[in-house]
Amino acid sequence: MSETVNTIVNMEGICKSFLSVQALDHVDFSLVKGEIHALVGENGAGKSTLIKVLTGVVQPDAGSIRINGQKEVIRSTQHAQALGISTVYQEVNLCPHLSVAENILIGREPHKFGFIDRNAMNAAAREILDGLGVDMDVTLPLGTCSVALQQMAAIARALEIANAKVLVLDEPTSSLDANETAQLFTVMRRLKGEGVSIIFITHFLNQIYEVANRITVLRNGTLVGTYDVKSLSRLELITKMIGRSLVEYDEMVNIKKESRKFIKDEAWLKAEQLSRAESSGWQVCWVQGAPRLPNSSLESIIPPAERCASMTPKLKISHR
Repeated sequence: MSETVNTIVNMEGICKSFLSVQALDHVDFSLVKGEIHALVGENGAGKSTLIKVLTGVVQPDAGSIRINGQKEVIRSTQHAQALGISTVYQEVNLCPHLSVAENILIGREPHKFGFIDRNAMNAAAREILDGLGVDMDVTLPLGTCSVALQQMAAIARALEIANAKVLVLDEPTSSLDANETAQLFTVMRRLKGEGVSIIFITHFLNQIYEVANRITVLRNGTLVGTYDVKSLSRLELITKMIGRSLVEYDEMVNIKKESRKFIKDEAWLKAEQLSRAESSGWQVCWVQGAPRLPNSSLESIIPPAERCASMTPKLKISHR
C-alpha cells in the first residue's frame, strides 16, 4: 500500500491467528491525517483484531506498521498511546463514582503542596471539554451523566492521555439516540478539522455515509478493499461485506424458509447414556435428505456415517 505525505498510519500484510483460526490474513490498512475512516464488516470479519494489533493489545504474526512513516513494533497499549494512538471502546470504561474531571485527568491530576489541586483539575477538564464543544459540569459524578456525556468524557480522556493524533471509536453510537449521535458527530467533525484521524467502527451503514470519508471492508479476516464513500453505494457496500449480492442472499433465505416446511418437529437423533466403550459396536447410517450432524462430542463417539439408499429423511442406527 503506497504512502502519501499525509499518511499517519500504514499497516501492510498484517497476519494474526489464534490457534487454528486465521483472524487476519495479509490485511492492509492506511489512515491519513484529518480523516474519518470507517472500518466495517460482519461479525468475525477481523475488525477488532486489526484494532488490537494497531493499539498494541496483541502482536501480529506477520506484517509491518508505520506511524508517520516510521516503522514501529507496537508492544503495548502504553506504547500505542506514546505514539499518539488512543481508543474509546463500546462500553465506557471509566469510574462512575469519580467526578467527570477526575475521570478525564486520572493519573495526571495537578498537585499543590503534595495534594490534588481540585480547582486546577476542574479548570483543566473544562478547558479540554470546551475544546470539544461540550458543555457539562465537571464536578458531577460521571455515573449521573447521560451515556452520551459519558462518551464525551471518554473521548476527552483518550485525547488527553495520549495527546492523540489517532482516535479509534469502537461502536460509539450503539447506546446513543439520534440527538446524542448528532452531538457525537459534531465532535468528530471538529476533531477531524483539527487534524485528528478517526477510525470509526460501526454496524450502522447510514452513519458511515453521514460522517465518514473512506471505508475499509473486511470479510473473513481478509481485505475486500478501501473505497471513497462517495464512490460506493450502500448496495455495493453490503454486497462487499457479505460476499454475495442481495438477490443471491434473498434466494438463500427463501430456500431456507421453504425447506423448513418439510422438516418435522421430531428429533433427527436421540441417544441416551452413550460412551465410547458402548458405541464401539454400533454403526450410524445417514440417509439422503438428513442434515449433517454438527461437530460435537457425539460425533467423536459414533463412527463415521455411511449413506443409505432410502430417501426417508430419518436416521437409522443398527448393530453390526
